[in-house]
Amino acid sequence: MHRPLFRVSAVLAILAVLAHPPLLVAQDAPRPQTTFLGLSLSGYLVSDKVFEEVYGGSGSMFGFAAAQRILGDRAFGLDAVLEIRGYSKTGLSTLSQTETILKIKPVSFGLEGTLTRGIAILWLGTGLDLTSYSEESALQNTTGSTLGFHVAGGLAFQPGPSFPLRLKLFLRWNKARVSTVDEIPVELGGPEYGASLLFGFRLF
Repeated sequence: MHRPLFRVSAVLAILAVLAHPPLLVAQDAPRPQTTFLGLSLSGYLVSDKVFEEVYGGSGSMFGFAAAQRILGDRAFGLDAVLEIRGYSKTGLSTLSQTETILKIKPVSFGLEGTLTRGIAILWLGTGLDLTSYSEESALQNTTGSTLGFHVAGGLAFQPGPSFPLRLKLFLRWNKARVSTVDEIPVELGGPEYGASLLFGFRLF
């Protein structure tokens, strides 16, 4: 008694499926960006007391940043990161009040773990820093480099996995100890806070 109704329902269901092919084919999820290149701007404070007296408070640091996903997916991932930054500050020596220019150029290599929820990305990282420095004045010029490290973390925001732009906020602590001509240790590292604007694409 109900067979005709069943047959009609079955035919309508088949026609509905055939009329909507996406129901038969799984939709490809957006492919997340895996390579990011961009620029950063941050505030940098040399933590050594002597340098604080000579150069005052924090200065601005500009830089270039690159990141490449090496493990994981959009939800959980591990990125290899390269950053090149530059800092320049003018001050007066404590004794002669001679104008002095300090330049610090860290090159950072590190790893960052990421946790993505919606448009927000929580990340934490660490790595090694090769920090070059110079101090120039009418009295003398000093140059050198030192190997240190950093730890960093923060939040990033990206509207979608395939969206090409990412805003990254960070807080970093840098360690870069050097020795002066008198073998007095000086700490050129310190706290750093800022943001990066990154352009994403798929390199691999």
